[in-house]
Amino acid sequence: MRRFGLLLLILAIVGLLAAAIHAQPVQPSRTLTAEMRAALEQVYARAFPSTVRIETVPEGTGSGFFIWADGLIMTAYHVIDDTRSFRVINSRNQSFSAELVGYDEFRDIAILRARVSEPAPFLSLETAIAPRVGEPLLAIGNSRGQFIAPRYGLVNTVERDIFPFFNSIAISTSIPLAPGDSGGPVLNQAGRVVAVVVAIGQPEGVFESYLSPLQGLDQVIAQLQAGRKRDVPYMGVQLFQIDDQTAATLRIPKEGVLIRSLLRGGAAEQAGLRGFTIRYENGREVYDFDVILEVDGRPFSDVTQLQRYIRSKEVGDSVTLTVRRGQQILKVELRLTPNPARRS
Repeated sequence: MRRFGLLLLILAIVGLLAAAIHAQPVQPSRTLTAEMRAALEQVYARAFPSTVRIETVPEGTGSGFFIWADGLIMTAYHVIDDTRSFRVINSRNQSFSAELVGYDEFRDIAILRARVSEPAPFLSLETAIAPRVGEPLLAIGNSRGQFIAPRYGLVNTVERDIFPFFNSIAISTSIPLAPGDSGGPVLNQAGRVVAVVVAIGQPEGVFESYLSPLQGLDQVIAQLQAGRKRDVPYMGVQLFQIDDQTAATLRIPKEGVLIRSLLRGGAAEQAGLRGFTIRYENGREVYDFDVILEVDGRPFSDVTQLQRYIRSKEVGDSVTLTVRRGQQILKVELRLTPNPARRS
């Protein structure tokens, strides 16, 4: 697939990240007509009472929306990940304490429970029908210092890949989002939530905003409401692509993926794998390292493809690595863990 550069911004925080997106080229923008906008403005008027602002400690701002009258709220997981506490402010400027119920890091979706004193107005989810290219959508969020404000745009593509910053497949749109909008609802003209805001980017110089789709997630959402917490699985390694120069320097075939270093406490360290080190013997540099050739019998020579395969697993799953160490070929079993860097 085609590669192109992206400046990717996770919308709950202010900070640009460099990335590469693998997907079809950005589609030419269509025009949001006056009729489309008028219809979405009516959707916004109805949806406004069900949308919230999320304020986090350390200081941060995100968005979310009620999905049930008892105070259940959906947002993007990265809005509240690594925060000490957070509170929810509704459309009437009432503030509520809230707690995390469940999350799916792979899809960047979380369910919170706000301690509301009366039934909350809530939005209906559209999990059966996916948005179409060119369809007009409304996002509601808290960017640019505005409170629960509307943003309008069109769907560019429905299968945008912004890995590794978003592990699942995103919907890309022309909606003009900004920091503070992450976690907000994205609604169709029928007033149903089809996606959650997760990021923005500028591939090939064309602005896009990215959404986590809800299609087909009935079971996932039910599990999150019941308290499931799904972390993305990690091997606990930093990997390095073996290019021609690396292969020549290390005198190894240009195959597999080099383990550059190990994350302390990760599965790879526990399994006895080795990161790249240099030692000296008789005044000469000697390199020690492991190269992952296969995972579960599948050969990998591309770092991204190997990472994507691991991310498709569950925390607690075991994988079998075929590893070259010097002249040896080893079989190593790893039990995948959550990101060990978060526990250090």
